[in-house]
Amino acid sequence: DTYIEKDLSINKDIEKLRLSATSALLSGRRDVIVVSSVSCLYGIGNPEDFHANVTIVKVGEIVSRNAMLRKLVDALYSRSEVDFQRGNFRVKGDTVDVFLAYADEAVRIVFFGDDIEEIYAFDPVSGQTLRDMEEAVIYPANIFVTSQDKMKSSLREIQLDLGKQVDYFKEIGKHLEAKRLKERTEFDLEMIRELGYCSGIENYSRYLDGREPGSRPFCLLDYFPDDYLMVVDE
Repeated sequence: DTYIEKDLSINKDIEKLRLSATSALLSGRRDVIVVSSVSCLYGIGNPEDFHANVTIVKVGEIVSRNAMLRKLVDALYSRSEVDFQRGNFRVKGDTVDVFLAYADEAVRIVFFGDDIEEIYAFDPVSGQTLRDMEEAVIYPANIFVTSQDKMKSSLREIQLDLGKQVDYFKEIGKHLEAKRLKERTEFDLEMIRELGYCSGIENYSRYLDGREPGSRPFCLLDYFPDDYLMVVDE
């Protein structure tokens, strides 16, 4: 009766490259080449939701600093004042630093009240300024980003299906399986409510995307425009 739980480990460099590919494809550029292994078929978030959570800031724009921070949180960036890593942002007075989840550089946005006074890219390790920017386009920090409304409705659906499956397991005498399923799923749901994601969130992608049972998940190929060229080896 020993149960060894699987542990999902994500390679941060590969995750950076996947986010970099999706961000470049949604940017509207016409010169994107993606060299991909089988990971191009891995489940991925809805392209529309990913695009809807892009944060765009411009020099001279009047925007509430707190409103911008809320947008970053919705795009699954985490606030961290101590350990500044990819997918984090930090706030010091009127300055907001965002370490892009899909690049090796960070963006510094300097406010004067509600007015964006300055934007520039910098090296997060050395702090050296790389270039001044008139506009910064910040793509989400996670491939499975979704809207709050979709998140709430999907959590309700997961909870309903969990109840049905737990009842089914109990009916056929599988009480241990029912207990494990209930504990694991409720833990995941709590993580999603608190953080916006959980380890292995791709297992719930059908609910988050609002897809029908049995339909295939979105993958990297759904992020390409209609007229792309695919070259398949082997």
